[in-house]
Amino acid sequence: MGTSELVEKILADGKARVAAIAAERDRAVAETRKRSAAEVAVIESDSAERSRRDSDAILERANSRARLEQRSAILGARWQVLDGSVRRAQEKLLADPGYAESVVGLVKKYARPDSVVVLSEADRHAFGGRLGTRLGEPLAIAGGVMIRTGKEELNFSLAEALSALRDELARDLSQILFQS
Repeated sequence: MGTSELVEKILADGKARVAAIAAERDRAVAETRKRSAAEVAVIESDSAERSRRDSDAILERANSRARLEQRSAILGARWQVLDGSVRRAQEKLLADPGYAESVVGLVKKYARPDSVVVLSEADRHAFGGRLGTRLGEPLAIAGGVMIRTGKEELNFSLAEALSALRDELARDLSQILFQS
């Protein structure tokens, strides 16, 4: 074998080796691409599922918040109506011609000789002198009377009575006014 034949054999072996390496490279690249495509598909699937769950959770929180705000607005409207009704009842009671007599009747019924009677400023001027008992300093109440005997206090103020009545009747009035 001559030098040129040896060189040709080496070149042929080199070309065969280059072809084998290129084929191995192509196989490795194809396998890597296939694996990468599978991993990308899994990641995309997981990401899509996570995105769906996250968006469902966000929508549920938004719906829950909207329901809460709606309920809060309805309850606020109900209490406004109830408070308005209580104010109107208070105004009508104070304007009633028999109001003074009912307060005087409460004082005569529940006050003892050592009691102190407390009225609003307006009631004290209007009929405080007719009570026949010791008067305390006027209070910032809308109307009614408070009778103090020692440590005992009887609260017949309009605000107290109407507040108790409002709380007691809130459910019934709410059902009548806001039937759901």
